[in-house]
Amino acid sequence: MAYFVGEFETTVDGKHRLAISSEFREQINPDEDGQNFVLTLGTRRHLWLYPDRYHRVLLKNLKRSVLPSKHGADLTLFFGTARIVRADAQGRIVLPEKSMSRSNISEQVTVVGNDDHLEIWPRQEWDQHVAKGIENYDEILTQASDRMSGLDEGDR
Repeated sequence: MAYFVGEFETTVDGKHRLAISSEFREQINPDEDGQNFVLTLGTRRHLWLYPDRYHRVLLKNLKRSVLPSKHGADLTLFFGTARIVRADAQGRIVLPEKSMSRSNISEQVTVVGNDDHLEIWPRQEWDQHVAKGIENYDEILTQASDRMSGLDEGDR
């Protein structure tokens, strides 16, 4: 399973091509994770990239009813806006026009590793997010540590 960490500043060119850094590409096992990506619209209108085989495994764990429901409608939007994208020999993918227009992505971006997927953030928004997070970093680490150890406020 791919495990993505790190950040990489890049640009989306006039043809909507985005280079995936070699550092991120090296974090993928093509035989296990696949050679393509599934591009989805994520939270905050950012674009997310999942290795295609891993994405299929995630979806197998998702149970859906054929009857309409609140969650079913959300999943239809999730599946309907997703696209399979392929990296070229230089490690670039093309972001489809519709994906670009539905997101808040522009030319200057930061690609961020977030465990099992990559997130494409507007560069300025990422920089602001990091600056704000750094101010509360001790608290963030404490909360993460508590979650990893199974503790919450009631357990202390």
